Amino acid sequence: MRTNNIEKLPLLNQWIWGFGALGYALLERMLITYVIFFYLSPQEYQVVDLVPDRIYLGVFTILGMALLLGRIVDGLVDPFIAALSDKTRSSLGRRKPFMLASALPLSAMAILIFYPPHLSETSVVNGIWACTIWTLFYIFFTTYITTYFALIPELGHTNSIRINLGTIHALFVIIGMIAMTVVFPLIVAAFQKNGLPLRPAYQYTAALFTLIALLSLLLATFSFNEKKHCVPASPPATGTWKSILSILSIKAFRTFLLGELFFQFAIFILNLGLLYYVVVIFRQEESFLPILGGLTIGVALLSFPLVTKMAKTVGKKKPLLLGVAILTAACFILFALSWNMTSTALYLGVLLFGLGGISLSTCTILTVPTYADMAREEALRTGVQREAMYYAARNLPLKITIALAGATFSYLITVFGKDLAKPLGVQLSLLIVAVFSLIGFFFFAAYPEERILQQLNKYENKATEPPTNLPG
Repeated sequence: MRTNNIEKLPLLNQWIWGFGALGYALLERMLITYVIFFYLSPQEYQVVDLVPDRIYLGVFTILGMALLLGRIVDGLVDPFIAALSDKTRSSLGRRKPFMLASALPLSAMAILIFYPPHLSETSVVNGIWACTIWTLFYIFFTTYITTYFALIPELGHTNSIRINLGTIHALFVIIGMIAMTVVFPLIVAAFQKNGLPLRPAYQYTAALFTLIALLSLLLATFSFNEKKHCVPASPPATGTWKSILSILSIKAFRTFLLGELFFQFAIFILNLGLLYYVVVIFRQEESFLPILGGLTIGVALLSFPLVTKMAKTVGKKKPLLLGVAILTAACFILFALSWNMTSTALYLGVLLFGLGGISLSTCTILTVPTYADMAREEALRTGVQREAMYYAARNLPLKITIALAGATFSYLITVFGKDLAKPLGVQLSLLIVAVFSLIGFFFFAAYPEERILQQLNKYENKATEPPTNLPG
């Protein structure tokens, strides 16, 4: 496969492409951070729970089932979206039609989940609503994000460009997180100061950010031209599930995936618990969230240049391991401090949360480009492009893992407590984060990055060599 006739995506267009990450980050983080809190607020807020706060079938809560069902359906749909995208031949290309078709319904589901049928009473109907809307959200989410991620190896013709795209993607994800953890609660607070009750304030704020996200998703789709910037497609000959099993049989892919599964399980619980940590662990008002979130994301942004430079000089694996190690140590210490949160412990805990920004930057910058390395290497070696299928093979177990993490967190706060009077559920979530990120560290350490990059460099050098059989 030769790439010397394909145009490089201009730097400005690379940044515009990054708006897709901002759009999906705004929507997903909004749901992760605020939906469980919206439906089951701590007693200190003196609002009625919107769903029954009890266990079904011995292990499931209603919101836990909503998360689990949404992610499982999402994971099952993902491979078919990836296969269909890889084989699509339209005038717009393979990826753009799916991004365009999913942007509006994805945004609609993100706002509808904040509008349950019964806003002032506990109702199973609200739980059914959450299950249905969350499931639809993740179906449209996977349609957009699978095709969006597939563009990284297609637009990234060199390791340097793939790292650039990964960094731009990560930066916009971080900006989305800033908006959710710092700006979102400030706007909620402003609405409340103007007389709106807690939940309507969340609804209006969610609607505002959903509109911004929709515009970002649409803008990203016009940043590239697949005919000019992507290598001409060679459709895979194998079927959907056979292709996924083939990718999962690759040891390097499987090793890195296991590391990410454990690490993302930990990260997702941390995201779900953010507001609870502010109120229950640090014993602060909700207004403390922008400070805590701003510190963490500020550290992440400051570490971006260092992480990017390290990735280009020593590889992606070493900075990723550093980030995982920092998160592991920080959460073990936070769990210990949570039993006696003195003023000194509070300052130390906030500092540790801030250091978690390094983990955030390494994770958001380096995981997606690592999969792009593997997909790109296979495409150059075999001539068969199944980039979207690589992300489907990754997303199927990842989404089930994240669903289990959501169900786990919901179970912890329901059974062991979510309030100052009964904080054990929130405390235990920190311990689980530490243990699972530690396991992820060992799998990441086993990933053979050096061998993958050596093979990739060999094939990329061949792909860009001028033809030797031109007429003299």
